[in-house]
Amino acid sequence: MQRGVPPAIGETVALHSFYSAIIALEIGERIKKMGIDVDPLRATAIALTHDVGEALVGDLPKWSTDRIKETKEMLEVEALNSMNLEITKYAKEYLETSKEALIAKVAETLATLWQAEKYVKMGIRRVSEIKESMEKGLERALKRAEELDPQFGKALREVIEDL
Repeated sequence: MQRGVPPAIGETVALHSFYSAIIALEIGERIKKMGIDVDPLRATAIALTHDVGEALVGDLPKWSTDRIKETKEMLEVEALNSMNLEITKYAKEYLETSKEALIAKVAETLATLWQAEKYVKMGIRRVSEIKESMEKGLERALKRAEELDPQFGKALREVIEDL
């Protein structure tokens, strides 16, 4: 909404998390089918819970997040630690660099990118910055995947190109 998206069509955190989880499940299943050792259900759980900390911290605008990245992560971990929920282990893993966390990051990035593209097609131009930022974020995540395991990184790129 801060970018001019009307509230009636604005994506909620719940919808974003759902899209991220569905995309993570699809990516994870495809990569597993390629013979890479990944747990698609864990990747899905990570994607589904990646924003749970925002229940206490709030969903900050990108401008703010860019400037307080480490502080925001620290606050989100503190928020997760204060919740008496078993599922917070998945949200914490999102901040790590496991194969499943990288699948979740790629899925979350794709969910945001595709939503931004949808808004741009509707004529909401102020989301273009989000689209560009997500394209860069996707490339960073893919490079981290390649550094972690070149075979995994290659498979992840192939799956994304096919989606």
